[in-house]
Formats: sequence, structure tokens, C-alpha cells
Amino acid sequence: MNRRTFLRGACGVMLGLPLLESLRPRDAKADASAPRRFIAFFMCNGVNMAKFFPSTQYGALTAASFGATRAIAPLAAYRDKLLIPRGIHMVPRGYGFDPSAGDDHAKGMGCKLTAQPLVQGSQYAAGISLDQFIANKINPPGTPALTLMVGAKTPNVRGHISYTGSEQPVSGENNPWLAYRDLVGGTDLEEEAIVRLTKRRESVLDLVSVEYEALLKKKLSKADRDKLDMHFQTVRDLEVGMGGSGIIPRELSPERAAEIEGIDPDTVAFDAEFKKVGRMQMDILALAIATGATRSATLQWGSGAAGPIFKWDGMAHEYNHHKLSHGNTRDDDTGSAVDGYEEMLFDIDRWFVGEYVYLLDRLAGYEEGGATVLDNSAVVFMNELSDGLRHDFRDLPYIIAGGCGGYFKTGQYIKVTRQSNTVQDKDAPHNKLLTTLANAVGCTEEGGGPITNFGSFGQPGELDDLKA
Repeated sequence: MNRRTFLRGACGVMLGLPLLESLRPRDAKADASAPRRFIAFFMCNGVNMAKFFPSTQYGALTAASFGATRAIAPLAAYRDKLLIPRGIHMVPRGYGFDPSAGDDHAKGMGCKLTAQPLVQGSQYAAGISLDQFIANKINPPGTPALTLMVGAKTPNVRGHISYTGSEQPVSGENNPWLAYRDLVGGTDLEEEAIVRLTKRRESVLDLVSVEYEALLKKKLSKADRDKLDMHFQTVRDLEVGMGGSGIIPRELSPERAAEIEGIDPDTVAFDAEFKKVGRMQMDILALAIATGATRSATLQWGSGAAGPIFKWDGMAHEYNHHKLSHGNTRDDDTGSAVDGYEEMLFDIDRWFVGEYVYLLDRLAGYEEGGATVLDNSAVVFMNELSDGLRHDFRDLPYIIAGGCGGYFKTGQYIKVTRQSNTVQDKDAPHNKLLTTLANAVGCTEEGGGPITNFGSFGQPGELDDLKA
């Protein structure tokens, strides 16, 4: 059911609102259930496997699981809301083990959310991705999954993780202005609104002020008023972050070729913008999820076999992420070795985990039905590969935050393979995780009943060890 509520302001502007308990019908209040959501937080090029997973044994996550030598250390405060599975391998398998077009980087991108082979010729995936499948099932009719990106887009399979169908990739939006404009009005946004939001530096909040004042006159609980205050402050912070009182940045980076109204699409993908744009995209994603604009989303950081040169937050690297994943000065490994590249990868992994925490903080800030939006979501941290140097498709680094309304166990580190070594491809294929996630958010088969098998590779069924 679409429970999205809007403030409909001037010039076609619409601002979605979080779930307000005071405005729900009485029979709906008796139903404590809240909508469940799926979010993929996707990185490329693998991780430093020696320092990624918890340092403690399988079972309950403790403070010791997040020691300073672990990339997941920034997640310590969320340990009771995390589920970390171990031993999952991708299907179709890499190394040419299963029939599919494309190299291991291509498979790591195109197969991760589809569990489908890549098609000869186009090398795009042969089926729908989980995010769009979920959107088709539980979003309002005609509302696709939100597909966002940070950084440069590669115009082939390595630049896409989302698919509406076979050989139908969805290009992630890497321009926060365009993503935000779509969220607050889309094609209904009138030209006058664009002028007021750009040249006049007005806020979306200005354009819905009359409706907002009318809303405040209703009988709202203190909790709902606090929720609205936080929501509107988030919108204001997002607009200020984009620059000025409106949503257009006033200060442009020196690399930009020209200063134009709006975020320049030719520079938004620059490495220098990577962190700033990423934070904006996460703010937009959290707003979209919390207001019901969508219940399924992906955020893709960079493209496979690429990525930025990290020169912020204490990092001063000389080579891009892909080169460092191979410890080599050239993408094709014909260069010289990069001394200390393992520690550089660890720093990158820990930085990404910190950004993941930023998104979790945003989602946890929205309360609904005695829980939070995060509690009712599955926010999945995932990567193109495990060991980037070896292009390994086994023992993939996954983290699930939020119990998705109680569907998942939380506070646990769980070995899901029955093999002694987690670097394996005998059981626990990743399509079973995709199936589990589809059921967690409430998807059903056409004739009713739970989803039995997502994708055309792997094995039917769920990863039962992850379920509460």
C-alpha cells in the first residue's frame, strides 16, 4: 500500500513526509507493521580481506569484534543492528567456472544483483536486478527503484548494477541536483520553480511553507512534531550542502571548466567531488526511503576496474582504487609494485564503512511505529569482489544493517557455508541471499507465497541461518 504523504506547494513542488502516527487512520494505528525496504550500498574492486571481517569467533558480535585493526571498526555503535554473513560466493561463478560472457570484473558488477549470466555481445546481465524486482512488487505502480551513483560512470557493464530486464541496465544518477529535483517534483516541476530554486536561491521549504504551516495546526503528537523538525532540518542541511540557501552550489571546484547554474554534469564525477557528492546522495536516498518515495534503492560508489584516487580524510594516494587493489602502478599489472598498498586498501575500506555509518545514522534518525526506518530496512554493504588482486568471487564481504522488521537475526556474525573454508564455491551461493532479501521486504510469487529462487544461477531457497 502506498502510504506516501506530500506537502504540495507552489509550481509543482512536492515534499514527501515521513510516517506521522498522528495522521494515520485509527485502524492503521492498530497495525504496528511498517513498510520494509531494501538498500544496496555497493563498492568496487574488492577489500583487504585480512582486515575486513570481525576479529572474534562466529556468534554474537561484541565490542572486540570491531577492534582498531578491523575495517568495520566504525560500525561498533551499530553492532546490535548488524548481521555479518561469511562464506557466500557469487553465481554465475567467476574464473570461467560457469557459462557467461565477460571477465571477472564484468561479472562482479552485472551478476551481483541479478544472479544472471552476462549476454554475449552486449555483456549486460540477462535479467532483472533485485532492486528493480522489489520495486515492481512493493512500490506504488510505475515507481522504479531509486538508482544513485557516486563518481565517474563507465559506459558498459562495469558501470551498472541495476537492471529492469535482460540487457536493460539502469544508469545510476550521479548528479545530486537532478536526483533531488526528481524527488521534489520530477517532470511536474514547473520552470518557475526551477528559477526560484536556482537563480533566486529559494528553498523547497519556502515553496511549501503555506502547506507546512497548515500541517502544524493539526493535532500532532510531540514525537511527530520532533520528527518533522528533524525532517525539515535534513532538507535544509542538504540544500545548504549543495550551496547557499537554495540547492545550487555557490563554490565550484577549481577543476570545473565553467560555472553554470546547477551542478556541472561534466565535473560532478571528479575525484575531488567524490566525498561531497556521496554525502548529498545519501541524504537524498534517506529522504526518499523515509518519505515512501521508494522502498528499494541502490547507491553505487564508482565503476568496476576503476574508482577515484583517494586524497582526503588522511589519505594521499597516488594511484586509483583499482590499481591499488592489484598493488600495481598500472591497471593491466605491467607496471611496478606499490609499496604498502595493503594498508592503503585498509584505509579505503574503513573510509567506505564510515560512509555506510553516515547512511545508517540518517535512516536511524527517522522513527516509525516504535522503531526506526533503519530497523525496518535491510541496508546491505556489498562489493564487486572479495580479494581484488585475485578477482575472487568467493567469501564475499557482506554486511546487513537493520533487521527488516524482524526478518533477520541481528547482532550476529554467522558462517553460512557448511565447508570448513569460507573461500569456497560448493554451497551458499549469493542468489540465496538475494532470495532471502526479496522475502524479507515482503515480495511474493505471482500466485502468492514466498519467492523460492531469485536469478537463474545458484540454488533455490533462502539462507535460513540468517533468519530470525
